[in-house]
Parts: sequence; C-alpha cells; structure tokens
Amino acid sequence: MSTAAELRAQVDAKRAASAAFLEAFKGTDGQYDMPTEKVGEFRNRNDELDTLQKEWESAVEAEKAEAIEEVKSESQGRKVQAEVKDTKPTGIKTKDDLDAAFTKGFTDNAALLKSMSVGGRGTASFDIGSNLKTIVDIADITNANDFVGYAPDAINVGDVESYLPHGQIASNNVRYYILNADTSNAAYVANVTAATDAVLTWTLTTDQVEDIQAWIPVGRDILSDIPQLQSTITTMLASRLQKVASAALLVGTGTTPVIWGMFTRTNFQTQAKGTDPVFDAIHKGLTKVRNVGAEPNLCVLHPNDYEGIRLTRTTDGIYLMGSPMDAGPARIWGLPIVVSVGMTENTGGVVDTSYTTIFENGPLSVEISTEHSTYFTERKLAISLTRRMAAAHWLPTAACTITGI
Repeated sequence: MSTAAELRAQVDAKRAASAAFLEAFKGTDGQYDMPTEKVGEFRNRNDELDTLQKEWESAVEAEKAEAIEEVKSESQGRKVQAEVKDTKPTGIKTKDDLDAAFTKGFTDNAALLKSMSVGGRGTASFDIGSNLKTIVDIADITNANDFVGYAPDAINVGDVESYLPHGQIASNNVRYYILNADTSNAAYVANVTAATDAVLTWTLTTDQVEDIQAWIPVGRDILSDIPQLQSTITTMLASRLQKVASAALLVGTGTTPVIWGMFTRTNFQTQAKGTDPVFDAIHKGLTKVRNVGAEPNLCVLHPNDYEGIRLTRTTDGIYLMGSPMDAGPARIWGLPIVVSVGMTENTGGVVDTSYTTIFENGPLSVEISTEHSTYFTERKLAISLTRRMAAAHWLPTAACTITGI
C-alpha cells in the first residue's frame, strides 16, 4: 500500500497532467475547443484524480491514527491503575439521543411551559449537549437516496463545518499564535558543523468568542404540541443558525460581533482570474496555497459562480463537467466543492481547513419566552437558539481567494 507521501506525489503529477491536457485545447478567447472524443478522456482524468485524492486523504487519516495509537502504546512512566468506567454522557449521536435531550429540557421546564401555554409570563431555557452540525444532520428530513441520479459524494451545499476541526473553550476569547513565516533552513551539513536555525515568526492574537442567534415567533398553542416545538427548533432555527455560522467561517469580518472568516483573515492569499479560464485560476490559487506548505482540501464557490463552471461547454456544445442527466462531479482538481451563498459572489476560494479550528463555548442554548415586544398581550412566544463560538486561523496564507470569476 502506498504511503501518504507517495500518494501526494501521485496527486501532484495527476493534477499537472490534467492541467496540461486542458491547456492544449484552450483557445485565445479562453474557451475550450475540445473534440467530443477528448471530453470523455477529460472526464476520465477527473475521475482518476478524484479517486487518487480520496486515497491520499484516507492515507493521511490512517497514518495519523496509527501514530496516535503508537504513542498510546508506549510506556508513560506512571503507575497503572484499574480501569474505571466513564459514566459521563458521550454526547448526542442519534435521533434517540437528540429526542432524549429535548425531552429532559421540556420536562425540567414543564411547570413553566404549562403556565405559559395558558397565558402566564416567563422565559424557559435549557441547553442541548451537542454541536450545531450534529443536530442539523440528525434532524435532516431529506433522504438523499430518494433522488434519482443521487451520487454519494455529490457537492456539499452551504456547510463548511464538517471540514473543520472543532475544540472547546471556557473563556470569552481565544488566544493563539498566527504563523507568519516558516523557514526551515534544513540542509546537509558537514560533520561537527552547526546547522542554520529555523526561522519561525509568530504573532500572538486574541479573538473574541461571539454569540450567534436565530429566533422566530410562534403561537402559544405550540406548547401543547412538544414534537412540533422540537421540530421547529431542530429544523427552522438550527438550519438558519448553521447558514449564518458557515458564512462567517468563510468571509466573517472579525469585527465584533462577527468572527473572522478563512478568506478574510489578515494575510490570506488571492489569485486574480484575469483572462484565465476559471479552471486555470482555481489551479493557480491551489498552487499558491501549496507553496506555503499547506495542502488545499476544499474549494468553495457561490451558487452563481458554480453554475458557470458546471455549464462550461466545448465549442461543440459538450458539457465539460458531465451531462445534465448526471449528478456531476463533486470535485475540481481533486478538491471537494462546497456551494454556499455565504461566499462572496464572483469570488471563489481554495483552503487547507486543517489550519482553522472552531472553538465552542458551551452547548447550544434554547430559550422560549413571552418577554418580547407585545408578545405577551398577543399570546405569542419567541423561540431562540444561541451558539457561542470563535474561529482560530493558525496560518491565514493556507487560504486563497479566486477573484473575478
């Protein structure tokens, strides 16, 4: 089995070959004059690159896991004690877990909710011990397998969180060091000769933990229909909260109360499309990220920009990205594509998401209250879902925007 390093070299070679193949059919107007029989070869090259990229990603994860297990198996120089079973909750992983968490929250507030349902005033609140992504995934009522032509790795719509590592934080801000320069100076040296020191330049940074909230008005009668109340929270509110968070993770301004985004954090890179076809511009952005030692694993595009790519045709009218009858490739240059309205239109991006960490400050908080505006007299309620989070961007140059798409 090939190592991650060997597979990465193969991915590099395959990308270069695909780029050269595409370049051979590019006209002076930036369009592709590709014979029909060559379109099939282009798609086959893309399929091979996709497969190789996935193999490399799997190999990287496998080698990480192996390294962790090796460290765990080594002697730690401490006394071995009898195993103690951990009785702490393991978190929400299934629909039943989610239902149980909501049932507990509603039960703990049963008396107050009953009073509010018949005209009483007050605010009921409880926490859900899960991250937003898990709730949205569990509560998703759409079965993708019901769609004709569904592809298991079809493009991801809107959400980038599943590509980012998550962590926990207890304070109101996150302090971390941004890597500005990394010069290893590694070299062959003569015996008893000192090596040149590596040059690492770091900047201490403090980013605030911010609140993201979504709320909607409902009638008091919803309190007598707990399943409907739960569904309202896990679909309407959670999905909207996730869209806002995902957009901020992409292009957040970093000005309170908005977190920094991967494509706006100071020192991110940029590649102008200019007269290049968009395929070439994205590849050049990918190369810029790789030149700082990162490895792009995601491409993000606005829906209108993705449409232009998906509808790209040869002079013979053949769709480069696949027939309209097909789901279409989920990747470009081997990178998975996320299509998000949160991304600035006419600007795409490629990024190594391993250099961004989402920090969660506490669980999701649910609040149900009569205390908003004239809601008490109108017999209405406000249902709110709140999340506290920050994002640390350890290497801003691991992200590159593609402008002028």
